[in-house]
Amino acid sequence: MARKKLWLFLLLFSLSLILLLIIFWLQPFSLHRFRPSFSSKEKLNFVLITVDTLRADRLHCYGYENIETPVIDEFARRGVKFEHCIAQTPLTLPSHTTILTGTLPLFHGVRDNGGFVVPKELVTLSEVFHEAGYATAAFVGAYVLDSRWGLDQGFDYYFDQFDLSKFEKISLSMVQRRANEVIDHALKWLEDRKDLPFFLWIHLYDPHTPYEPPEFWAQKYPGHPYLGEIAFTDHEIGRLYDFLEKSNLLAKTILIFTADHGESLGEHKEATHGFFLYEGAIHVPLIFVTPFSEFQGKTVKTTVCLTDIMPTVLNMAGLPVPDSVQGRSLLGYFENPERHSRNLAYAETFYPRLHFGWSELRSIQDGRWKLIIAPEPELYDLSLDPRERNNLAHQEKKILARLQKEAEAYIQSHSQNAFELNLSQIDEETRERLAALGYVSSFIDLKATAGKKLANPRDKIEVFNELSRAREIGMEGDASEAIAIIEKIISQDPDISDAYFTLGNIHFRLGHYDRAIENFQQALALKPDDVFAAINIANCHLRSGREAEAEKFLLEFIHKGFPDSQIYFLLGNLKFFKKNYEEAIKYYQECLKLNPDSASAYNALGAVYFERGEMEKAEENLLQALKLNPELTNAHYNLAQVYEARGRLEEAIKAYEEELKHSPRHFKAAFNLARIYRLRNDDKREENLLRLCLEIEPDFPLTYFYLARIYLNRQENLEEAISLVRRGLELKPEAKDLALGYFLLADIYNRLGENTLSQEYARKGQAIARSPSSRSK
Repeated sequence: MARKKLWLFLLLFSLSLILLLIIFWLQPFSLHRFRPSFSSKEKLNFVLITVDTLRADRLHCYGYENIETPVIDEFARRGVKFEHCIAQTPLTLPSHTTILTGTLPLFHGVRDNGGFVVPKELVTLSEVFHEAGYATAAFVGAYVLDSRWGLDQGFDYYFDQFDLSKFEKISLSMVQRRANEVIDHALKWLEDRKDLPFFLWIHLYDPHTPYEPPEFWAQKYPGHPYLGEIAFTDHEIGRLYDFLEKSNLLAKTILIFTADHGESLGEHKEATHGFFLYEGAIHVPLIFVTPFSEFQGKTVKTTVCLTDIMPTVLNMAGLPVPDSVQGRSLLGYFENPERHSRNLAYAETFYPRLHFGWSELRSIQDGRWKLIIAPEPELYDLSLDPRERNNLAHQEKKILARLQKEAEAYIQSHSQNAFELNLSQIDEETRERLAALGYVSSFIDLKATAGKKLANPRDKIEVFNELSRAREIGMEGDASEAIAIIEKIISQDPDISDAYFTLGNIHFRLGHYDRAIENFQQALALKPDDVFAAINIANCHLRSGREAEAEKFLLEFIHKGFPDSQIYFLLGNLKFFKKNYEEAIKYYQECLKLNPDSASAYNALGAVYFERGEMEKAEENLLQALKLNPELTNAHYNLAQVYEARGRLEEAIKAYEEELKHSPRHFKAAFNLARIYRLRNDDKREENLLRLCLEIEPDFPLTYFYLARIYLNRQENLEEAISLVRRGLELKPEAKDLALGYFLLADIYNRLGENTLSQEYARKGQAIARSPSSRSK
């Protein structure tokens, strides 16, 4: 009997062991059994490269024959390539939020660019690395990923530094930097971190519209500028790869190469991305390049998602995966790329609903079948119809019903504990600047359209394309044609807020301020609490010289029940410029009641107190502004002025230098710093700063005079000094500065021994110096 029990026990134990082994080997995603390669005691480095707007099927290693991408091809040869990776949304900020948090847009709540902010409560990939002792840095190529939108969480250094002041008109896609500049800055950062474990994120924006590759690449791909941009980007990534190789870093560095979304390139009538969820816009490359030979040249065909990047990377690093992560580790595929499992991939775009009041789109796919959830559902068999031409929703009703049920369950389960739609509370100065430049960032309230029957975006693509064309023409071409297009759109569909905004922006740029006010009022009629529309109306009044009307309108907007920190901030600015400092202080304080973290309001208060001579209060408010936002434009400059006024020149120098660090083209900071160095007889630094001033603002006379004075004092370059003074005089300076110019010429000609000219200019200078206009200044 005992033997029988023992035999039964051994049998059950053996069967259980076999069952556990089967489960273990069939589970590809939770790879807690690290390969020895990844469990090394030495920390690996991680470099995440995201290329904006890069569809997978335009890369050579993904089967496209009409392009050369040798560096990315090398990644595929040396790494694990995932053939079918799906982006969870075709928009830059939401998609990068997904990549860096491992969560879906329906969870993290970032649904669009330019008006949403990443929740601070979300744990990012960079935060996990930072907590583990890694050096962390990000270098981004577009303003749409500026730190103000919240993706800088966990980074020791976040290189954005986009200067909006040089733009007369704006769209987010215009504010960008080329790949070579991004790579240049990344390489400088890497130079000092060769011996430290690091996590580096590099974002390259070049394939995004407008397609304007450098000349060499434009000529190499004539008529195909999108391909030229991709090839140029590949070349620049090669510079990074070469650096890692020459620095002996490749042996301990893992590269992750992907894209945030693709580009439709006219398929399904969509020129770019964001509007639809077809494969051209959401199928992206994904390659992991490791230093380990066992993971080279492998291809995985199973469908995966951008949410899977974060848990995979953290598994590689041996770091804990946050509970919030909704993706799964892909390391099981590294060991067995042939292993197949049915993974559901979700994608969404709320762009049509947020901007036009049309239906959002969602999709779910399993590698073969793809459902697009729309007012009229679409079903595609991707194995036979990869271009999604044949909608099978009416023929394959069982498959349609199954996917609809799976989608409903998926959305419900992945929305648990989701963050609310997180509209950004960007600083008031930036918000005002964006509005004044004609940037449309007003969203239709989702709650207001809930339960309503909304238009199918597929039925509205022509309207969307025409409005996009009108925007482009209005920015760069014939404004009258753009106006005609938009007015036709409005006559056919009068409820498109973006149409009125775009029309108002065009009239604003043309100086048709009353017409612009009408358009922005029409936008307000559709969304009465629209702060951007209110700001634009106020700006129209201000441009027309109607300050009282601007103030009256803003106060009425508040009294209608729409108090907003931005409105109070703008009212404060109105009073500040009129030197009504008491009223300005009152409005800035009201701004702070609604937005206690408004660095802009503290900065403005500091400037007001400086003008009132209350230096202690000025310093207190400016320090608070910088505590909230160390990179706030003008805050270091204002603080430097306070330090100067209090005789603390060393601190003033540091503050001016800090302003120039964050705003390299800040003219006043450079000029004032040059003036301090002149007082300290440091003419070399003064000269360098004055040269910078000439580059930034070539129409300021005093810069020419001060630079000429340096050469006069050195008794060198006197002919150039004469040219500098004459150029300054041509700019028609104020009387006191005009006198300085003539006295400088008198001194220079005296040094040259030309006494007649010297005496002539001395007389001119004395005459102006004695004039009432000069003495009154």
